Amino acid sequence: MKILVLGYSSLCKRKIIPLLNKKFSKIKFCVCSKTQKKENIGAYEWYRNYENALEESKADLVYISLMNSQHYYWAKKFLEKKYHVIVDKPATLNFKQAKDLVKLARKKKRLLSEAIVFHYHHQINDAIKEINSLKNLVHVKARFVIPKFPKKKFHNFKKYGGGCLLDMGPYAAAVFRIFVAKNIRKVTYFSSSKENRNGVNTNFNVEIIAGKKSFSGYFSHNGEYENTLTLFTKKKSVTINRVFSPPNDIDLTLRINTDNTNKEKKLKSDDTFFNYFNKIITLLKAKEFENSYQNLLKDSFFREKLCSK
Repeated sequence: MKILVLGYSSLCKRKIIPLLNKKFSKIKFCVCSKTQKKENIGAYEWYRNYENALEESKADLVYISLMNSQHYYWAKKFLEKKYHVIVDKPATLNFKQAKDLVKLARKKKRLLSEAIVFHYHHQINDAIKEINSLKNLVHVKARFVIPKFPKKKFHNFKKYGGGCLLDMGPYAAAVFRIFVAKNIRKVTYFSSSKENRNGVNTNFNVEIIAGKKSFSGYFSHNGEYENTLTLFTKKKSVTINRVFSPPNDIDLTLRINTDNTNKEKKLKSDDTFFNYFNKIITLLKAKEFENSYQNLLKDSFFREKLCSK
């Protein structure tokens, strides 16, 4: 199997390339970057032009990690050439683009996956075990706050697909899909957001009621670091720390509150991207792509509903 990494982003440098070198050594990979000169990182080829990489790499799968505004265009180009496609979040800027890509992926019989990986850490299943079942869940509360990006980062520019809704909206959508309900079309929801003077969204709130469950979240590109998800039942709450970006080399803890008594449960480290890539390999072997299509469609629809408020 061969993988083309399209875009030498910070995430690819920190997560994807080391993973391919250390844990998937049988997988050959090449890199395409318009701005980064060739480095000795184990790639079998290094391209400086996206079109050349598309035509010449002979890879089976492409991992697209570009500015958000470029994701849809290049995902479509590679699907048309019958590549399997993984795209960093957000895979698309809107629901229409998501529908277009899924339609094309089905036609070409190729995998299309948005790289949402936080729930591949075992702390998610450990937290669910603490409440015994998702059926016992009554409320989910998420908070993900990071400091401002440097001024020149694409996240600060609307034309490049910047803003908090596009960057963190996929996390909110995945939390809703995984923990609360699979169909946002049948829920009551409220959302609000704040834009800066350049028209770029800097934070958003969401509150959703789905039957007997509810979800509230605050996501921001402008504040002191917070990164938690709390699951509430009628008798217990379980808080997951570093939930949306868990490090792969640090042991984490669950904070559990029962009858106003707090305790912490230590967890072993885990590698979300390793687990995600193992899942991708399994899907490719089985040629089972529909769940990935549905997750992308549901999450992009959710995010668009937030944007419309």
